[in-house]
Amino acid sequence: MISVDDISEIIVKEYIEGPTIFEMVRDGTSVEPFLIQIREMAELARKAGLNIDYFPTNFVVQDHLIYYVDYECNQYMDEWNFENWGIKYWSRTPEFEEYLKHHA
Repeated sequence: MISVDDISEIIVKEYIEGPTIFEMVRDGTSVEPFLIQIREMAELARKAGLNIDYFPTNFVVQDHLIYYVDYECNQYMDEWNFENWGIKYWSRTPEFEEYLKHHA
């Protein structure tokens, strides 16, 4: 994040070049190498009492690292953590395929 204007509700972010996890899953590229990173990120968020939006469009890969490019966070709830919700969209699951039908 470069700048925030709370009054105008504007966030200025740096552009991170690279594919999103969503694009990788859609294109058949394995995201297995990034599961350790997302699980570490999810654990840090849980310890802080937060959930982030684990939908794969919110994660960009650059130099073998994932970057969370969304700023949504909510109070932690098991229902919305990575293992109970986010993981459903990090591979070609029925949930991912259903999303593709309506948003491709």
